Amino acid sequence: MLIPLSPELARICADITGDGHLQLQGWRGLVSFYSKKIEHIQSMDERFQKLFGVKGRVYVDNRYGRTRYKLFFISKQAAKFLAHAGVPAGNKTNQPFNVPNWIFKGTNKIQQAYLCGIFTAEGSVFSTRKNNGVRWRIGIEMYKSLQYKHEGLSYMNQLKQMLERRDIHCSPARFGRKNQRKDGSYSIATKLDIEASSFPQFYQNVGFDDKEKTEKLFQQVNSLKKS
Repeated sequence: MLIPLSPELARICADITGDGHLQLQGWRGLVSFYSKKIEHIQSMDERFQKLFGVKGRVYVDNRYGRTRYKLFFISKQAAKFLAHAGVPAGNKTNQPFNVPNWIFKGTNKIQQAYLCGIFTAEGSVFSTRKNNGVRWRIGIEMYKSLQYKHEGLSYMNQLKQMLERRDIHCSPARFGRKNQRKDGSYSIATKLDIEASSFPQFYQNVGFDDKEKTEKLFQQVNSLKKS
């Protein structure tokens, strides 16, 4: 399988690193993607089919009183290629991984596609109250097992470097809260924030591929213009 290193491939790598899963075991090769929004599932299906020629199978999960969609691509060839391109295979919390080097040192469009994908999957636009008003930020948070917490922090610092190349100023990458998992072990959040002063640069140079997040960001960008 010969797929060029492109923004389209970078976006798929980010999608799977965020809301997806890559499985390579014996003869089996599986790429899966999960979302509460059917439009995200449809977009991912279109991107994957266009690049790899493999159409996904969509399943609806209505457990726990909420609807979640699951998208599966069964292709050992595509799974092996994505692993070679730097997508982590298996449980992402329990292993170290970096931004693939061809993306981290890639063209502006390749880096932008990856950042858009990972922030669409794992980022949020949120506010907290301060004594003199409201503080808006864009945050991204991903969990790591305690064994690999420093590697998780290194990944956040790579995202920070890529953002700051676009004049998007970030907080230091840091640890957040711990979480006890079903097996009794603990994972810890690795995270960073973008202050509202850099919202216009993020909106122009990265963006979200999500209607609700984009609208919230756009409102705050407009508020900055008026202030």
